[in-house]
This record gives sequence, C-alpha cells and structure tokens, in this order.
Amino acid sequence: MKKLIFTLFLSTSIFSQTEEDYKNTLDFISKAFNEQKSEAIFQKFSTSLQQNLQAEELKKKLDSLHKDKGKMSSFELILKEEDLKNFLVEFENASMLILINLSPEGKIKKFEIKDY
Repeated sequence: MKKLIFTLFLSTSIFSQTEEDYKNTLDFISKAFNEQKSEAIFQKFSTSLQQNLQAEELKKKLDSLHKDKGKMSSFELILKEEDLKNFLVEFENASMLILINLSPEGKIKKFEIKDY
C-alpha cells in the first residue's frame, strides 16, 4: 500500500508544474519581451498553441504592447485556478494580467494578456 501511495505521489509531482516553474517561465517571458524577442517566446509555446497563434501575429501583438505599455518590470501571482495561473504584471505605463498554463514538459499551453 505504501508503495502505491508513493507511486501516485511521484507521478503527480512529476507531471505538475511548480510555482518555481511558473516563476522561471515568467522571468523568461519578461526578459524576452523587454528585448523584443517574440520568437523566443513563441518557441516556448506548445505545438497546439503555435498552431493557434502564428509567430507573426504574436510579434505584432507584443511589439504593440511594448510600444504602448513599455517594458515589463515585475509580476506577481494573484490567482491560481485549476489549470491556469493569473499574474499581475507591471509595465512602465500600465498594469495588466497574464494568464498562463504550462504543460508537463514546461511548454506554454495557454498564454493570454488582458487589461487589469
């Protein structure tokens, strides 16, 4: 019985992303955004997200956001949902939300930036 419980714990911990995984991903996004390297962000997307959002479309959206709101300065987790994390992101000229979900492999499965 102990072996079964350990196996179940191990399998769920292997496949779930930690707060640190999300922090590292947001650190990466922030750095790439500030350096206007949308292609680097696009490469972190899961295959299905890449199919739904083309690289050029992402570049246009992020470039426009960078021009209007400025550089990203900080972020803070404000809401955890079952499969989605909501981060309050501070830009030079605004506060916005980033909604993100990571796959078990650490790829970005969901990525949305919304007004706060």
